[in-house]
Amino acid sequence: MPILIRSWPRLLFAAAVLALPHPFLAQAIDKPLPLHAALQDKDFYLLSLLQEDPRVRTALMADKSLDLISAERQHFLAWSLKTCKGDAACTLKSLLWTEEEIRMVSFALEQLYQEDSSLRELVDKSLRPSGAYVLYQKQSGDRLLINAWEVCARGLNDIIEVYGQGAAPRYPQIDSISFDVHSAEFQHHIATIADQISSALASQLFFEPSLKAALELLALNHRDEAGRLEPMEVEVNKAAVDAVSSIQWKKYDYSVIVVPGAGPEDPNTALSDAGRKRTALAADAYHAGKAPFILVSGGYVHPSQTRFSEAMEMKKALLHDYNVPEAAVLVDPHARHTTTNMRNAVREIYRYNMPMDKPALVISDAAQTSYIASQFFADRCLKEMGYLPYKIVSQPSDTSLVFLPLIESLQQDPLDPLDP
Repeated sequence: MPILIRSWPRLLFAAAVLALPHPFLAQAIDKPLPLHAALQDKDFYLLSLLQEDPRVRTALMADKSLDLISAERQHFLAWSLKTCKGDAACTLKSLLWTEEEIRMVSFALEQLYQEDSSLRELVDKSLRPSGAYVLYQKQSGDRLLINAWEVCARGLNDIIEVYGQGAAPRYPQIDSISFDVHSAEFQHHIATIADQISSALASQLFFEPSLKAALELLALNHRDEAGRLEPMEVEVNKAAVDAVSSIQWKKYDYSVIVVPGAGPEDPNTALSDAGRKRTALAADAYHAGKAPFILVSGGYVHPSQTRFSEAMEMKKALLHDYNVPEAAVLVDPHARHTTTNMRNAVREIYRYNMPMDKPALVISDAAQTSYIASQFFADRCLKEMGYLPYKIVSQPSDTSLVFLPLIESLQQDPLDPLDP
């Protein structure tokens, strides 16, 4: 049974997927996914689907194998509450999924998929069309379900370990826990969360105690970045999204001009000098008629826990300083790295129904443009995301790159929970 982890197994599978043609492109819905609880849905789309379907929920609750797994985990949590004596790391250990437990759930889901029509319908009518697990789109329904579950299980573990036990995230300077895990305040918070979870165990699905813990830990650490400004198509991106259907794409060389953000290190500075320079270059290209839209990308990143989104500040500059109309500006206020600047831009191109076969233009300073064009950056994308979100076509200048968007960018990644 395939196991999704951060290192080589993920890369080998992604390489196999990239070698395939893309007949599954049309199977993913080319419109924004409905987000009922934005943070949970963006990190754990499968788990949201399982929760929301009454027939599936009933089937999961009645499954004997899943019930046994839940009972054992409930027993471990109850034991931890009695023996850990307020030690947060010890208490939260009972909410982590072991490799054996993950495999046991995978086997149970595979069996239930074969036996229960409601679960098959959920996979065929909701999970597969979502595109949230597009790397597994060509697999059978049961394999798609299992791989999506394993992605979610490892994402739950990652959040609990980083934001509950103080483990180091991939980028400690900007993504770390907000508390001293040994402080009395934090220990009290964790005890409260564990008590709340324990009091409602009987009515919960097998994954819900860990899911509740993960979401509570993100909230406790003020790490709701992934859910901010969602749903974007009805708020910050509404004017531009409404304009997409009227665009005569043949008039333009590119579908969109993508501008990666550059965060300041001063908490009181809204837009860095580098960010403003990139914005000005993009405005010049827009006024020259290169593309009908500018997509500015950058989240609440530098310094850690900043109140400013790079994308939102660049949008303000475009509107107020560079005479770009709001209907021509899209924002991605979530990307935390150059890798996800590219990935999230592709997601918006696809979700907002822009042509995926039309090249897009990246505009930045010469140093970042050279970096994006490099093999080092491509290797970083493969290492951190498991795929390339783009295909470089050409480099017209030292401040611009032409690329084609790739559908793999839809893949949800809760191992990066602040921008999955």
